[in-house]
Amino acid sequence: MGLSRGDYPVLTLGQAPATAAVRMAAVVIIVALSLVTLITAAHAETPVAALPGFLPAFASLTALAQLLTAYLLWGQARAGEQPALVVPAVTYLGGALLIAAHAWLFPGAFFVTLQHRGEAAAWLWVFWHLLFAGGVFVYGLYPAAWSGPGDFRRTARRGVWIMVSLVAAAVALARSGLLPALVGAGRFHVPEWLLVLMPAAMMLAMAALAYGRRARTVLDTWLFVAIAGVWCDMALMHRGAGRFSIGWYAAHVIGLIAALAVLLGCLAEINKLYGRLVWRAARMDDANARLQAVNSELSTMAEHDALTQLLNRRAVLMHLTESFEAWRRGGAAFGVLMIDLDHFKTINDDYGHLAGDEVLAQVAARLRTAVRASDIVGRYGGEEFLVVLPGTDAHGIRITATKLLRAVRDTPFRCQDRPITVTVSIGATCVGGKDQGPEHVIARADRALYAAKRGGRDRQAWADWSRA
Repeated sequence: MGLSRGDYPVLTLGQAPATAAVRMAAVVIIVALSLVTLITAAHAETPVAALPGFLPAFASLTALAQLLTAYLLWGQARAGEQPALVVPAVTYLGGALLIAAHAWLFPGAFFVTLQHRGEAAAWLWVFWHLLFAGGVFVYGLYPAAWSGPGDFRRTARRGVWIMVSLVAAAVALARSGLLPALVGAGRFHVPEWLLVLMPAAMMLAMAALAYGRRARTVLDTWLFVAIAGVWCDMALMHRGAGRFSIGWYAAHVIGLIAALAVLLGCLAEINKLYGRLVWRAARMDDANARLQAVNSELSTMAEHDALTQLLNRRAVLMHLTESFEAWRRGGAAFGVLMIDLDHFKTINDDYGHLAGDEVLAQVAARLRTAVRASDIVGRYGGEEFLVVLPGTDAHGIRITATKLLRAVRDTPFRCQDRPITVTVSIGATCVGGKDQGPEHVIARADRALYAAKRGGRDRQAWADWSRA
């Protein structure tokens, strides 16, 4: 049997398997970024006029995209209590902080013109990419042994502290003037060791993601898109060889597009997961409603007699016991009527047991309609019925017994298209001071019933508790 939409579990981005549609969207974006990079690379060194508002706008949008991605991943980590998701969450948080610092220190972007800060901005761009590669690498190889059940908060605090420390150290180091110069006469002069380090870091990140986590989940897939964007960013930045070139502008645009693609991909999946959760909640509500209906039906079946639809012996005795306990605690008195059909064996012999069952059902219906809604009517056994009359004195009990006699007698029954007269005998009593339990009340009503039988049937007999 196939699973419906609601049968799938609700997962986090780090657990939800990437569907074919998600993988295809990621491949299309990676191919598009690669094609744009290849086409742009041929003209990457061409200088372009400086656009004063470009870097602030780029930095603001990219940092916002990274910050929102960090927030989404943090929410997923907290919802699923998955320490591993803390790693990409704080990685994107660190990226947002470094992008903001890079733009602030970039000469002319936010009215900062000190020369050594231009070098700081270049190194922060390097640290941003290395930080991202390191975060993906740790996430890909994150061991479960690093945190146990219930250890999420400690891991989260530790992750945030480590990331903030790394960002602070990166900013301090970039501004210290101790690092080699990367910018001269408006062009980049990247050391060979850095040209090896950055691609190597990205390759290690890809390997960790591919082989450590098998790249199965939605988050894994979109991290590959982010890595592709970083590759294209690095390639165009190096190919452009200077600020305000076509390669320099294209690298920033591609980085922004990759960041937005990851953010939108995560948002789409979270929206899907939320829809699945709502679907499951609706199904659960429907299942609970059906379960309540079944339980109600089972409760009715357990408490009611199948033939007469009255309470069965167990249920009516339970109500009698409750009334007795309430009376013993100082509550109102109550009456009990024991009712038996007269000559019921003759009806079965003359008309058959099916006719007898029909007579029992009709008698039950007349008894139920002749009493108050608060009165308890049940089938005691065979052709006997038991009626409990809460808050009723002796006079009221006799009046009710008379109404029941008339309700059964005055309208003939029909069996096999022949009218027959059915009567009942009633033993009536009221709870009293000598009663030690509900069984005493029933026994007294039963003795009164047999007195009514001996007296000629179709009548009621009273048994007073004082003479019990």
